[in-house]
Amino acid sequence: MLIIVQLNLRGIPMKKLYCRYLSVFLLLLGSAWPVMADKFCPVCRQNFEDKVNFCPVDGAKLEVASGSESVTLELNPAPADASIRVNGRVSDAKVFKIDANTEYKIEIASAGFKPTIVGFKNSGGRITLSLSLCSLSPEEQRAAKMANLAGSRDHDMVEVKAGVYTLGSERGNHDEKPLRKIETAGFWIDRHEVTCAQYQRFLEDVRKHGHKWCHPSEAPHKDHTPYHTYAWALKFSWVGGQPPRGMGDFPVVLVDWYDAWAYANWAGKRLPTENEWEIAARSSDGREYPWGNTFSDDRCNVGDQPVEVGTFATGASPWGVHDLAGNVAEWTETAYEPRPADARPFSGKFGQPVIRGGSWDDNSKTCRSAARDVRRSPVYRSTTVGFRCAADHEPSHIQQGKIK
Repeated sequence: MLIIVQLNLRGIPMKKLYCRYLSVFLLLLGSAWPVMADKFCPVCRQNFEDKVNFCPVDGAKLEVASGSESVTLELNPAPADASIRVNGRVSDAKVFKIDANTEYKIEIASAGFKPTIVGFKNSGGRITLSLSLCSLSPEEQRAAKMANLAGSRDHDMVEVKAGVYTLGSERGNHDEKPLRKIETAGFWIDRHEVTCAQYQRFLEDVRKHGHKWCHPSEAPHKDHTPYHTYAWALKFSWVGGQPPRGMGDFPVVLVDWYDAWAYANWAGKRLPTENEWEIAARSSDGREYPWGNTFSDDRCNVGDQPVEVGTFATGASPWGVHDLAGNVAEWTETAYEPRPADARPFSGKFGQPVIRGGSWDDNSKTCRSAARDVRRSPVYRSTTVGFRCAADHEPSHIQQGKIK
């Protein structure tokens, strides 16, 4: 009887905290009849020929094998240099006899991976396999939590259907007029603003692979780390490539337009145009705010600082997009023009990209979905500005880190 158990265990190297996989192949080779050994060592549990009296490994006196039913355990660890301990003793052997009604604890460890502890017991021909998970350090727990947060957001996008939509406002600022009809072929947009946990993986890839996702007009060797030297921004500035503690699911801030553009390109997406952003916020009925025509600070974050994305669920747009009013304002792909009809994609050199949505530091006027009077230099960084991404294809077709 041949039993093969394959365990794919995720290891976390202590220095770089990159995810790897430790594959441990455990082959339990047994038979339908008892496996009889001539002699075996009671210490290291290895089998030897009848003519050997003392164990060549540890010097213990060999015993005659009993007639009880046993199985043979063969260990093939990967990586091959992994150390093996059986019941607390280091062993170079890879083949062991598992006696009936005897418990064995086998620990497999390798530098850079969490050790794995496997327990075996042969209960009269029935194999019991026990797995013990090793505890993560606080820093490893933080890294694992960040990875889970990022993974839960990457493909969480909302489809905006093709159609003709009315944008602008006759009651707002001069640059919102006149009302205009915009036709779209449909697109996808992130349900939430890009979070710190998501942005951290982009930073890691830039450090490893260089600036191949970045805009051609950005400064050479640009540092994409969110930071600012002003005292009011220190709370949100990243240190050592790490976001502030406890802010993994907060929207990333202190990013300029080039940071946002590069992240979107790395993520296999793009920044939304100004028109797409407004369509995602207002749908087809021209509402003042994503939730309706009356402002309510119970539906959006206009407080003291950014909060976790999606906190104000009742403030979602008809499409189900969150935080399109308050929390953080958002970079778009569009360069500002006083007449919306004249607006074109920002080239990265001339003009100022439009920022939409209002932030935690705004009010009912600037949180209106039609408001478009905020534009800044592409190198502008603020604790009030973040971004979200858009795409032309459904999320299942999107690949991160792919060069377009």
